[in-house]
Amino acid sequence: MVLACYANQTEPKEQAWTLQDNQRLSPFLMMDIEQGVQLPKSLGKVSGSITIPRPFPQISGSLWAGLTRLQKRVDQHIRITGRKRDIFFVIGDGAVTVLATSLICRLAVNGFLLTNALILSGIASLLVLLTNLLFGNYRLAWVTFSLSDLRRLFGAVAFVTITLILLDQTHVLAAFSPPNPLLWGMTLFFALATFRGSKRLLMEPVVNRAQGKRTLIVMSSKHAYFLPNVLRRFKSFNYHIAGIVDPDTGRVGNYEQGIQVLGTTDDIKAIIEKYKIEVVIVMLENNPGFNLGDFYTRLQHIAVEVKTMPSLADVLEDHSDLGALEKLCIHELTGLPPVSIDIREMHRVFTGRKIMVTGAGGSIGSELCRQLARFEPDRLVLFERDDSNLFYIDREIRQTHPGLKLVPFLGDITRPHDLEKVFTQYRPETIFHAAAYKHVPILEFHPEDAIRTNVLGTHLLANMAVRYGAECMVYISTDKAVNPTSTMGATKRLGEMVATSMNGLGDMRIMAVRFGNVLDSRGSISTIFHEAITKRKPITVTDKGMKRYFMLTSEAVLLVLQAAALGKGGEVFVLDMGKPVRIWDLAHRMVELAGLTPNIDIPIVVSGKRPGEKLFEELLTAEEGTVATENDRIFQARIYHKYCYPDLAAGIRKLDDMLRHNGSAPVVAKQALSELVKSYKLDPCVGLKPSCHLAVSQT
Repeated sequence: MVLACYANQTEPKEQAWTLQDNQRLSPFLMMDIEQGVQLPKSLGKVSGSITIPRPFPQISGSLWAGLTRLQKRVDQHIRITGRKRDIFFVIGDGAVTVLATSLICRLAVNGFLLTNALILSGIASLLVLLTNLLFGNYRLAWVTFSLSDLRRLFGAVAFVTITLILLDQTHVLAAFSPPNPLLWGMTLFFALATFRGSKRLLMEPVVNRAQGKRTLIVMSSKHAYFLPNVLRRFKSFNYHIAGIVDPDTGRVGNYEQGIQVLGTTDDIKAIIEKYKIEVVIVMLENNPGFNLGDFYTRLQHIAVEVKTMPSLADVLEDHSDLGALEKLCIHELTGLPPVSIDIREMHRVFTGRKIMVTGAGGSIGSELCRQLARFEPDRLVLFERDDSNLFYIDREIRQTHPGLKLVPFLGDITRPHDLEKVFTQYRPETIFHAAAYKHVPILEFHPEDAIRTNVLGTHLLANMAVRYGAECMVYISTDKAVNPTSTMGATKRLGEMVATSMNGLGDMRIMAVRFGNVLDSRGSISTIFHEAITKRKPITVTDKGMKRYFMLTSEAVLLVLQAAALGKGGEVFVLDMGKPVRIWDLAHRMVELAGLTPNIDIPIVVSGKRPGEKLFEELLTAEEGTVATENDRIFQARIYHKYCYPDLAAGIRKLDDMLRHNGSAPVVAKQALSELVKSYKLDPCVGLKPSCHLAVSQT
């Protein structure tokens, strides 16, 4: 990509003068990178032309239009790239050197022979050519001439001047040295700098200031230095920048690159009304003092389009193509800070280890596989019972990490033979247990299956891990395990009890990690809402007061890995999920982010609470407190009640016997589960047939 080529100071195949749709960043951006300017972490996904306040207001409209036409004609006919550009600069440097030398010789007090002047011009031109090659002054584009290029050019001219002075002192060029070497060097530097910077000085794009949607940029104005240099290049970026909004009150009223700082984020509503703003572009999503969710809440009742720009890091690493400006994504409204992890510690724990992930094809399991593959384990076993899911995650990891030893294993954690086989053949040292049934409404009417997979399967896996000498097992839990009212929550709570009670058996560390909903998983509420909005179907919300915790799958998994690295065994870790989000508000926001109007374009319907559902989820029980860890996004639940494994194992055997003898009796299964999980509050709707709402899962 063009950016990468310039960052490594290598020659791109083609010089990008302007950025059209689906092209890469203009090399103009590299001017700021080479000068060491700290770029913001949210340069935009952009397409189109941009209008910036005219830098010379005193120029008349007709002259301005003439300059615009001249600039377009020059851009059409002068496309200097590759070898043509090199030849152009070599000839140009030679001509400029001859003119500068002739001028100094003409001004010489004692006169200077024409023949000597011509010979000196030739010698000087050759020295300038060789020195510019040495200093890398031909590895740049006409339009990107910057201060760093100017410094290199100064060094080259200084080198040539000193060389001529030394040659003169040694009488090698006695008759051909310039009359005044210092004056000659200064003149040559000025002439070459003018030539190199002429494109930027005279022919920078001039755009029509009357076109495009009136746009407000929300950013730190200290970064506005490069904003015109980058955005001015986008020809179809149809936005007219009316001003900047900066959280820093000290910059209000300043002009940055011809763009006025109109106010702070606290003044956003008044600014939008006063300047008739149509679009707000946010470039502050990674700013520690800026909460995008709170900011959006201020604007949600104002008729203005809100967009964000992607991370510059993603652009530089080729994770983002510079397409269109992104509308706000729902995960950006959670207000959570970026996840910070100890990479060195995780490398120490996972690199070169034999690791197995159960439920490897699911939302959490597949992300665990992706993240673990980056740490180069000795072997990664993908344990999954769905052959399609296993096929896709196996293919993906093989494509992204071709050198990794990958074992796709089709098996079920409830079948002892499958577990015996995988442990015998591959001897995993670390196990991440993500295999589970998770959909609350479905499991209310199939509690025996939930118990068989979420409880008996977990117990069987942990016992097998102890028997075969595994060193660590991490159990993926959920906030629904806290004071459970659903079968799913009760089975996950019992899984936590198994994990903490079996810690230390056979020298194996077992720990649990508890967190809430992940936004981008299959069957998650955000996915269901997105599908409904796409199909223009009504959105169903259980209750206007229902709240849930949300987090991105990738962030949750990173914290799970960090917790595994921190854990000593027996802990229940709780992830910081931020503040719970009201589902009713989430539905409205997602409709608005799609550019639609709630209850007009997309109806939002209240369906009522279903069996097993809670209006509010909790991450801790009333008796649990938290203990801080080394990571500020991971807490350890303070567990006061220690479970005796022999007693718990006896209860689990009774559950197994109950399932064998009573088949699929939901009432019996739930009652047996409640005897082991004392905090489980049985739903009064036990035994009812599934309702028509089961097709839509909100939990």
